[in-house]
Amino acid sequence: MRIARLQVRNFRGISHLDWIPAIQPICCIIGPGDTSKTTVLDAAEAVLSPRWVTFSEADFLNGNTELEIQIEVTVAELSPSLLADNRFGLYIRGLLADGTIHDEPEDGDEPVLTIRLSVDATMEPVWTMVCDRYPVPRTLSNRDRAMFCLVRLVGEEARHLTWAQGSMLARMTGRADGAAQQLAAAYRSARQNANLDSIQELVDTAEAAEGYARELGAYINNGYRPDLELGRGGFNSGSIALHDGTVPLRLAGLGTRRLATLAVQRSAIQEGAIILVDELEQGLEPHRILGAVAQLKRSQSEAQLQSRAVGQILMTTHSDVVISELEPGSLFVMRKLAGVGHCSLLQASVGGDLSRIMKHAPRSLFGHRILICEGATELGMMLGVRECYPPRHDEVPIEQRGAAIIDGGGAAAPPLACALASLGYPVAIFRDSDRRLDARWAAEIQRLNVSVFEYAQGLNTEQAIFQAVPDDRIDALLLVLTEFISEHSLRDQFVRGLPGIDYTTPYSDWDLIGDQDAHHRHILSEMAVSQNWIKTEIRGRAVASIINQVVDRVPDSALAQCLRGVEGWLYA
Repeated sequence: MRIARLQVRNFRGISHLDWIPAIQPICCIIGPGDTSKTTVLDAAEAVLSPRWVTFSEADFLNGNTELEIQIEVTVAELSPSLLADNRFGLYIRGLLADGTIHDEPEDGDEPVLTIRLSVDATMEPVWTMVCDRYPVPRTLSNRDRAMFCLVRLVGEEARHLTWAQGSMLARMTGRADGAAQQLAAAYRSARQNANLDSIQELVDTAEAAEGYARELGAYINNGYRPDLELGRGGFNSGSIALHDGTVPLRLAGLGTRRLATLAVQRSAIQEGAIILVDELEQGLEPHRILGAVAQLKRSQSEAQLQSRAVGQILMTTHSDVVISELEPGSLFVMRKLAGVGHCSLLQASVGGDLSRIMKHAPRSLFGHRILICEGATELGMMLGVRECYPPRHDEVPIEQRGAAIIDGGGAAAPPLACALASLGYPVAIFRDSDRRLDARWAAEIQRLNVSVFEYAQGLNTEQAIFQAVPDDRIDALLLVLTEFISEHSLRDQFVRGLPGIDYTTPYSDWDLIGDQDAHHRHILSEMAVSQNWIKTEIRGRAVASIINQVVDRVPDSALAQCLRGVEGWLYA
C-alpha cells in the first residue's frame, strides 16, 4: 500500500494542502517548527486507521467549526483483496505519475482508491469512498479501513509489546490455526502453571519479532520470549508480554522499545504496510539511526525485487543523520504561509541536485536561512568570523537565529543556491568577484531572490585581505601561517616571490618606498593564491580573528564592506 496523494482542508493548522508523494516508498518531512509536519501524519492516520477518531473544536482550523474538515487520501499499490469487485473494485480510479486522477481509469493509469474523511460541526467523522461514477458515496467501516494496512509508531509502544486484544503481536499470532484456543487454555491454567513456552505460536511470534527487531538495531540481551506480567487488572491477554529473557520489553530503553515496536508493526502486516513515524530518531544513537534507516530501505528493495508489495514509510525528523541516509527524492520540505495555514510539501529534488548537501551538510537543511560560501577559504573564514558576532548582537549567535553556513564547492555554488531557493529557503552566496557569474545562473539567482555578496573592484579573497589588512596585522597573518607551513617552505616561497625580504621581520621594516607597499601586498596575495596559504577550512578559521579586526579597523575596505553585508543578512 502507498499514499499517492494527500489532500487536507481545514484540519488543525492546515487550511489547504495538496501533497503528491507519487511513487516514493520513503517520504521524510522536514521543516521549521509549527509548520504542521506532525499534522500531516495525523491526517493520514485519521483517514486510514481502523480505530475510531474523536474530534473536538481544537481540530478545526482556528477552532472554527463552520469550516468543515475534509481529508482525502488516494492509495496506490492496492492488494488483490481491495481490487475485488465484492470489496472496492467498482470504485477504482486511475492515477498518473503527476498526481492527476481519472475517475474513469485509462490505459496506463495506476489503479487507486480515494478515501475521504469529513467532519462538520457535529464532530461526527464520516469515512466514504470517493468515486464520481457513483452519486451515493459508500460509507466505510473500521473493518474496511483496516484493509489499508496503516500503522503508526507512537509513544504508547507498550501495548504492541503484549498479546493484548488488537495489538500487533496478537495479529501476528492470529495467523496460526488453533492459537486462540491454546491461549484460552493458558488463561485458565495461568494461576497453576504459566509455562507459555509450551505454546508454539507464541514462541514463533516472539522469535519472529526478535529477528525483525535485531535487523533494525534493537539491543537484545537474552532473546525474546513470551512470559506473564501480571498487574492490578488481573489476568487477561495483555498480561502475556514480550520479554527479553526474564525482563519485560516495555522496561527497555526508549530507542529499543521504539525499534522493537516498529519491527512488530511492520512484520504484522504482509500486504505492504503504510507506516507513520514521528521523529524516528527519538531515543536512538546516531549509529542505530543509520542502521534503522538502512534496514528499512533494504527491506523495501528486497520486496521490490521479489515483486511483493513494497509499502511506504512516512516520517518526520529533526535529525541530520536521518537526512544523510536518504535520497533527494525521499525528502520533502514543509512550507506554510504565515497566518493563513496554506501549506506545501516540496520534494528536495525539484529544483536541482541536493545529494552533496544531504550527505555532507544535512544540518543546514534545518536552518531558516543558508549562506553558501563559494569555496573552502570563504567557508573557513566565515565559520571563524561568525564567532565574533554575538557581542555585537546582544550575545545572540547566528545559529540561534536559524542561520547555517555551508561550502558551495566552487562552481557548484550558483546551482546549489538556486536549488535551495526553489525550496523556499532564504539563500545568499559569498564569493570572490574576480570572475563574473555565468549569465544563465546570474539571471536565475536574480529571479529566485538569492542575495550575492562579493568584493568590490573584482578581487579574490586573498587580494581583498592583503589590500585591507594593516601593517601589524600582516605580521600576525604570516605568524599564523607558520603553524601550517614549514619554515623552509615559506622561506623558499619568499625567495621566489619577494627576493631579499625576510618575512620574520616586521612588515614595517620591509622596503616600502614609493609604491612598494601596494606591490608587496599584491605579491603576497598572489603567493597566498598560488601556494594555497588559506585554501582550507581550518586555515580560513585560523585567520578569522585577524579578519574581524580588519573589519573594525578598516571599515571602508572592500573586505569590510562585503563582510558587514554578510553579517547583516545572517541576522536579518
